[in-house]
Amino acid sequence: MKKKLVSIGLISVLTLTSMFVMTGCGEKAPYEGYDLSEYVKVGEYKGLEYKKAEIKVSESEIKEEIDERLKAAAETKEVKSGVVEDGDTINVAFEGKIDGKTFEGGSSESSDITVGTTQMIDGFVEGLVGQKVGETVELNLKFPEDYGKEDLNGKDVVFTVTINAKKVEEIPDYDLDFIKANSDFDNFDDYEASVKAALVEEKKAEALSDAKNEIWSQIVAGSEVIQYPKEKDVVFEETMNSLKQTAATSGVEWDAYMAQIGYTEEELEAQMNSYAENQVFQEMIVYSIAKEEGIEITDERYEEEMAALLTLYGLDEETFKSYYGQSIEDYCEQQGLRENLLLNDVMNKIMEYSVEV
Repeated sequence: MKKKLVSIGLISVLTLTSMFVMTGCGEKAPYEGYDLSEYVKVGEYKGLEYKKAEIKVSESEIKEEIDERLKAAAETKEVKSGVVEDGDTINVAFEGKIDGKTFEGGSSESSDITVGTTQMIDGFVEGLVGQKVGETVELNLKFPEDYGKEDLNGKDVVFTVTINAKKVEEIPDYDLDFIKANSDFDNFDDYEASVKAALVEEKKAEALSDAKNEIWSQIVAGSEVIQYPKEKDVVFEETMNSLKQTAATSGVEWDAYMAQIGYTEEELEAQMNSYAENQVFQEMIVYSIAKEEGIEITDERYEEEMAALLTLYGLDEETFKSYYGQSIEDYCEQQGLRENLLLNDVMNKIMEYSVEV
């Protein structure tokens, strides 16, 4: 049987944009008190080479980006004309009757239905396809025997449905009105130049990310574990507990959950152990280089980054807590903000030593 991916977050290796999983949490600093040279031999990280990326933006890419911006600016409007087709979203009013009498939950003055997506009893949505907007349609249907309500199971029902409107997405034209409303420009040349500049910056960021991953892979390949600290067992236990919590939340017994994802318990434990080893191995490399280079995240820097996150969300601390059910401090600790800041600083230092070829 083909095995399902357990969780991208649980089985992926540490990447430059990922969060540290467990060892970054808690009041104690990660690997505090360790002489990491007794646990890991770090490969060469200075003078490594990466391939220079050629940044080009074509006219077709500029057009594609403008098309995406036009779609993003589209507005949904209700129209009172047209014919109902597959995929359409329509607004309807309906009244259902069994033996000439209405019943609870069988009527609505206004309901949105998407043809091909909205689930109703067999024949309801299908009976509206091809009908004109504004018309009233009578549907003679039957509830399934196992519908789930004793007074409706297997009963014949007549629905009188009025198609009120059809919802249509209107994409704006690419004209000067669109440019003026969605940018600081008033002509096509300047606007398209700004689109190109934005795409160039996007590609530069992607190229830098690729270069960092290329360099990091070289460092990991040149490093080796001497022995694993207890943090490896912590990561293993936490990842297994997370999976078991997922199963429990889904109301699935642990054995049944493992059967669903196609693993025996031994196979799953082996995979999670391998993940824990890889996680801690790469963390030790990061912290070793940070120590060697004198890189640390001060409390002042950490506070500034938390404040920047609140600004990004457009919230103050009190509103953040009411929205997310936890303080910004707890959120950042849970997400490993300090550890990721350290990782980014370490990689930036490594890139200063790296050579573009």
